[in-house]
Amino acid sequence: MARSFGETVREMREARSLGLRVAAERLGISPAYLSRIERGKERPPKPELVKKVAMLLGGDADLLFRLAESTDPDIAEYVHVVPNVPEFLRTARALRLTSDDFAVLTEEIKRRRPSSQGND
Repeated sequence: MARSFGETVREMREARSLGLRVAAERLGISPAYLSRIERGKERPPKPELVKKVAMLLGGDADLLFRLAESTDPDIAEYVHVVPNVPEFLRTARALRLTSDDFAVLTEEIKRRRPSSQGND
């Protein structure tokens, strides 16, 4: 069974040997709020805090956003700024592209445009 957002955050925090109070302080939230998130008593936080959690705990931000059923604000902005992104995503959905398909496409794009790797 897949872990919830809160369970994943707790595991990441504990793997870093960070106490609840220290992690909450670094995130700028109360320990009680962080505890409620971890125990699933609180909905996943807003995208900005999800991103901070990933940065603090060294986790996969994309995984946390999926578990939070949210979208990274940088990705959302990119979708709005680049006119062809929505069409690309609709096409990918219509073709039922899988994660493996996207991995192949990503590698092909990197191969064709090596100078743009790592640049946001």
